[in-house]
Amino acid sequence: MNINEKKINYLLIDGTAYLYRAYYTFPTLKNNLNKPCGAIFGVINMVKKILLKYPYTKIIIAFDSPQKTFRNKIFLPYKKNRNKMPIKLKQQIMPLFYTIKNIGIPIISIPTFEADDIIGTLAKKLYTQNKSILISTYDKDFAQLVNSHINILVGTSDIILDETKVKQKYGVIPKLIPDLLGLSGDSSDNIPGVPKIGKKTALYLIKNFGSLNKIYENIEKISKYPIRNSKLIHKQLKNYKNLALLSKKLATIKTNISKKLIIIDKLTMLPPSIKKLSYIFKYYNFQRLLKLLEKGIWLKSIKNIQ
Repeated sequence: MNINEKKINYLLIDGTAYLYRAYYTFPTLKNNLNKPCGAIFGVINMVKKILLKYPYTKIIIAFDSPQKTFRNKIFLPYKKNRNKMPIKLKQQIMPLFYTIKNIGIPIISIPTFEADDIIGTLAKKLYTQNKSILISTYDKDFAQLVNSHINILVGTSDIILDETKVKQKYGVIPKLIPDLLGLSGDSSDNIPGVPKIGKKTALYLIKNFGSLNKIYENIEKISKYPIRNSKLIHKQLKNYKNLALLSKKLATIKTNISKKLIIIDKLTMLPPSIKKLSYIFKYYNFQRLLKLLEKGIWLKSIKNIQ
């Protein structure tokens, strides 16, 4: 899908996805003082690529809160299978934030909320203002937000998912992705779903009945459907209805975080601080980034949207 970068009003970056991808790409990178800097290096390079590719677009970066989220309150094992953040990665977060802010890009992180929910709320607000939005992420969950004004940019690649591509990729329209996960679950986030209901069965049910609510409205018909193990499926759905609804809730990105917590007008891009960036890049031995900085690459990229 080809998109004219001048027509994209906002590009929302899933900073947490960038952070982990960068860290595991450069896990051993250090500066001359033995300070870990692979995550900083990787994220800044990804941000640079975005700035160059979308020079006319306003950018906001969202990060997960370190606190437990509301999802942990309603389902304690949520993401329990995830490893704790490595110490060397944790050490790079504040320096990374400082670097991004000096590039001129606003950062937002809200206690008890994931980057998903922050971006979901921002995207919805901007959508109601008739803005065109790209969400840059490696996280498949964001596909549920796609509509006529919101598309997904897979990382910093040239792959963009619109409504048609999302349906081709996942088998359902964007807004039904939480319903799909409510049935099949998601092992990466430790969302349980309905036991013994796999992705194929979940897709079949949604294609034939629609949403999770529609499936339960017609549950007595399922045992008579020409599908393998229909009686078992009917039984599992009845026995685990509460778990299915809970799983859908866990998989659903919030789009209604309080207006007091997210004020778009305050999330504005600012002129980069060349002096501070120069010091940071020298400190971490980012020679190539330093050379690009000296050529005015950051000024050129952000100047277009002032």
